[in-house]
Amino acid sequence: MTGTLSLRSFSLWVAVAACVFGAVSLGLNYFDAVRVFPAATVLAAGLLVPTLVFGYALARRVRPVRPPPGPPSVACVVWGMTAATGCAVIANTGLGAIWARTQGVEFADDWSAALTAPWNEETLKLCGVVMLTFVASRAMRGPVDGWVYGALVGLGFQATENLMYALNNILLQGATTPGSSVVGSFVVRVLLTGWGSHWAMTAVAGTGIGFLVARDGTPLARRVGIAAAFWVLAMAMHWQFNAPILGFPGGIVVKVAVNLVVALAVLRAVRRRYRERLREVAREEAAYDAVRPSEAATLLGRRSRVRARRIARTPGVRARIADVQERQLDLLEARVPTADPDGPAASAEFRTEVAAARGRL
Repeated sequence: MTGTLSLRSFSLWVAVAACVFGAVSLGLNYFDAVRVFPAATVLAAGLLVPTLVFGYALARRVRPVRPPPGPPSVACVVWGMTAATGCAVIANTGLGAIWARTQGVEFADDWSAALTAPWNEETLKLCGVVMLTFVASRAMRGPVDGWVYGALVGLGFQATENLMYALNNILLQGATTPGSSVVGSFVVRVLLTGWGSHWAMTAVAGTGIGFLVARDGTPLARRVGIAAAFWVLAMAMHWQFNAPILGFPGGIVVKVAVNLVVALAVLRAVRRRYRERLREVAREEAAYDAVRPSEAATLLGRRSRVRARRIARTPGVRARIADVQERQLDLLEARVPTADPDGPAASAEFRTEVAAARGRL
């Protein structure tokens, strides 16, 4: 237990240090731009913050049954906004310079983004999902959680990068109309390409980490292979997005659509697998009277749980029904891993909590 706590604490401090380092790196690189164009910076933030809030809510909403815990979700966004982005600025600059020196400036202008960002950025973003498995291991129960947390990391990265590009666009356009430059960048990077950008890539890579840490009895070698395959797929998505291909009008829409379809296809598969496992556990828990058949029919749907609570006449009873439902979901989700050595003891504890909550009705 001491070793586990030490690893968790060490990982937490490493994550905090990485976020601070990334934030400082970003500050040093963009302080002058913010100082010279404060109004444009405020405009960019005003456009990007609502999209960040919307994306955060949507990413958590697509998780089956109920959203993931708030603290790990926020931590993933913060990692993407600071640690991953700040370190990527340094890594991309260095690797881009290598391409220019070894292959020539013309080659670097065309291919540097495609040969640099996929490796650097997907690795740095994925580190945030990996760190989460050490800091909050119970938050990551399988592939569907990996998808959601990966999407949140990518969303944070995307928000900061869009702010950086908005400021860069001001300079690229001669700094004559900063507001128009910011709005133009927003239209391209959020409204046009944002649907298949960093959130989609890291959602796919994060799914692999979910497979890797899933306690389902799959041999370790196979889980490592699956995780590596999803990581490579995410880098391939990033490569085709950045590569100077499909240069015809509308080509960027095709690139965005490819990434969006891949991310949603992966989500559909892992959501179905997760819900099937929850239904299986709910049927098994009927033998312990923890989840009765009549309750199982409504427990796995957000709206059906709300309808079940509305039957009660008083707010107090509705609150107690909600408490029973939450305890039951805790039990079902704790049993999603089929080969967790701590599973039997945890399940017994959750059944006791369900019984106690039911007794308060």
